[in-house]
Amino acid sequence: MFLLGWKLDVAEAQESYLSESDLWRLTQQFLMHSTHTTTYKHILMKALLESIAEIDETGKITFLEISKHVSKIYWNLVITHGLRQVNLKTGQSSVEKILINFQEKHLIPSNWNFEKLSTTHQNELTKLINIVYKKYVYGSFYSSFDGTIYSFNKKEEWIKLVPNYLVFFEKYKRILMNITNYQLSIFLEKYNSSYLMKNILSKVEFVSARHSLAEFKNILLLHGQTTCFYCHKKLQKIHVDHFIPWSYTQNDVLWNFVLSCPTCNTSKNNKIAQKDFLYNLIDRNEQLNTIIYMKNYNEKKLKHTYEYAIQNGFKIWTPNRTY
Repeated sequence: MFLLGWKLDVAEAQESYLSESDLWRLTQQFLMHSTHTTTYKHILMKALLESIAEIDETGKITFLEISKHVSKIYWNLVITHGLRQVNLKTGQSSVEKILINFQEKHLIPSNWNFEKLSTTHQNELTKLINIVYKKYVYGSFYSSFDGTIYSFNKKEEWIKLVPNYLVFFEKYKRILMNITNYQLSIFLEKYNSSYLMKNILSKVEFVSARHSLAEFKNILLLHGQTTCFYCHKKLQKIHVDHFIPWSYTQNDVLWNFVLSCPTCNTSKNNKIAQKDFLYNLIDRNEQLNTIIYMKNYNEKKLKHTYEYAIQNGFKIWTPNRTY
């Protein structure tokens, strides 16, 4: 059954107890020993790790929510960086054809990253990529993990991660993302020129990073944040900070953003603020959530993400109150 996983329309996760050793074995089996003819499944793994913050309390996430991440990753790899995604000397994968045709149809410059596309174009592209992933990838990915990783329904367009996998992905997210990026880079290296492969690990690692956080800055200013979240000085120059570092979350969600002064933001860098600030953020989000609906946000998720980031090796930072 698993060899024909891509043909499945509906599948339930296999009911069996999986130890942490089992989860590592299955994940390493997928990442390091599977035969891949395209980057489809590598990109799905990367997208799942990125989208953990968007998964609801039952472990469910929609195809379109995942496809938004997949589309962003692929656009930036294929269009912005010009990297081939299939192990053929000639020809292109279905996703590459969609992207290139879309770019040519809408006369989009090749140096534009996904962020620069209009919301309409982003949504249109996401739906097109979703068609490919819905047909070929979710079932195949399910089979690669021996049917243990999630349940899925193509008609209703969702997957539901098994709780053990969700915890495992959060607990080891930094390591898993690094391994995924490395294996994806190795695949790309085989089918792209040495010129395109320059700084490939950096290209893959930061392929989803936003270049502008102005949207989030404006929302937080509009709703009353006028002082630095950390040192409480009145904001002159404004930096937008991922409270839990982007290098862990790999995602941009409003509930994880705060405004800070340049000094605090530079000092904090890729660290995580001491626990006092976590509770300040919880209070902030409680107020903000009454004004702006933050989908799938809850206090428990923020606390878990904070603790998992520390487990992933992020150092605790304390602001210098004398700034």
